[in-house]
Amino acid sequence: MRRRAAIASVLFAMAAAVVDASSVNVALPSIAGALRVEPSAAAWLLIAYQGALAAGLLPLAAIGERFGYRPTFVAGAALFALCAAGSSLAPDFPSLIAFRVVQGVGAAAIMALGVALLRQTVAEKEFGRAIGWNAMTVALCSAAGPTIGASLVGFGSWRFVFAGSVLLAGIALLAAVSLPSRRSESKEIDSVGLLAYAAIVPVFIIAVGLARQSAAAAAVLLAFGGAGLWLLVRRDARRHTPFLPLTLFQSVGFTRSVLASVLCFAAMSSALLMLPFALHDRLGLSARDIAFIMTPWPLAVLLTTPITSRLLERARPALLCVEGALVLAGGFALLAAAPPTWGVALYIPGVILCGVGFGLFQTPNNRTLFLSVPVDRAASAGGVQGTARLAGQVTGALTASILLSAVSVKLAAPIAFAIAALAALSSAAISWSNDHR
Repeated sequence: MRRRAAIASVLFAMAAAVVDASSVNVALPSIAGALRVEPSAAAWLLIAYQGALAAGLLPLAAIGERFGYRPTFVAGAALFALCAAGSSLAPDFPSLIAFRVVQGVGAAAIMALGVALLRQTVAEKEFGRAIGWNAMTVALCSAAGPTIGASLVGFGSWRFVFAGSVLLAGIALLAAVSLPSRRSESKEIDSVGLLAYAAIVPVFIIAVGLARQSAAAAAVLLAFGGAGLWLLVRRDARRHTPFLPLTLFQSVGFTRSVLASVLCFAAMSSALLMLPFALHDRLGLSARDIAFIMTPWPLAVLLTTPITSRLLERARPALLCVEGALVLAGGFALLAAAPPTWGVALYIPGVILCGVGFGLFQTPNNRTLFLSVPVDRAASAGGVQGTARLAGQVTGALTASILLSAVSVKLAAPIAFAIAALAALSSAAISWSNDHR
């Protein structure tokens, strides 16, 4: 019962973070109208949250390794719940932005330490299955998030969207007493490196947010962020106890798993952002029809993941990654080749293939990533995993945004899907080399 409660704590916290991120998107028009801000300004609620999440992943992983996974995870979940409650009661837009920033920091603790706690909770032979549970939770909540958000907004107010996150995080906190904890008293924290990283990373997220409004300002911010990150890497290379977990990349399996993850998430993000535009502008579908066609994607991930977890007991993880990335590339290729005259005939099977491919790829790739590092560095691995996911998502979103601003949707959609297919094929090649190293 203690082990099950510990697993439930992690999964409910993950559910809270995922549902919050996906349901708030639906509430943005209502928030903009209620607080009397422009829709473009309301989008900064997402940018603020993502920036804080990205900035907090590695710092909170380091804090977790120093002071213990459980206390850091519980503090993050509590902070997330308190700020979600604050967001639901925010009197004005600046207050809401402030709560979202701090809520993103809480979500970073959940994302960075969740899988590390699962690794401490279950036996190594069951770890692949535990990652599968986590992937199923994320997939289900991603699929249900927009529906939950729309239902809560329709129930009475956009404020109910944040209240729902409080409930999920509260359940996670009640079960958190069963979580294991491990401390590393000898591990020092590089405060300067931690603060520098936390200041540098949001610059990249803000640059992406400004890309469509001012390409020049976005380019300047990207240059500053890149320079700052380069200086931090050089500083860490001279330190005995660096902040950045660069030593993890000495493992070839870890490095290749991270690269494969970045490429797959970049492909997914670009395609998911472009797909609604393609369905609306090329086929003239309504928002409800678009949601109906896109729903099989996360549902296919949800159904494929438990099968993948069972296959991991008999098949090599890298081989499953290769197969998943190839199926994913096939789905993107089908979307790229779909002629408007065929209607949704090719879009639906393409969407299903994308979901199946990602379901085959995600669990074994994460298993390889985490098992390539020592148990006491699992939090750092979780921080790198989350950072890789965000880096891929930001890269994919930026690619789609540039294409949409440069050419018409009629041209942008097939180009974006073709680029996504190439990224997935590159991920398959990396996973193949991981199997034959």
